[in-house]
Amino acid sequence: MIHHTLKQLRKSKGITQTQMAELLHKSQNAYSLLESGQSKIDAAAIPDICRVFDITPNEFFGFESDNSNEPKQVDLVEIVRLLKAELDKKNELLKLSLTALSEVEKITEKNKNLISFLNITKNYLSSQDSC
Repeated sequence: MIHHTLKQLRKSKGITQTQMAELLHKSQNAYSLLESGQSKIDAAAIPDICRVFDITPNEFFGFESDNSNEPKQVDLVEIVRLLKAELDKKNELLKLSLTALSEVEKITEKNKNLISFLNITKNYLSSQDSC
């Protein structure tokens, strides 16, 4: 599992959870949730994680292992794929939110019409009482 890999990499580098959280611009508690598997790793954090540990995304996800001393290249295709998946999820949530907002606007308009009708009825009944 990725959260186990993250924990092993952090410990192998002698980095504390607090230090790792700072490197990823997260709170220590948020980082702890990542390592414990209680929270998912945001795709946008993958490049930062790979830089910290000097590995490729493929190595991070366990697809390959390279023990050579050559500088590592970040797999941009994998990063773009992960970012696209995150954006697709966020776009779907945005669509759902817009649909909900549209429904709320319809209900609000119906309520305004109902209030207007009730005010007209109230005024009419008040004028009948005056007669």
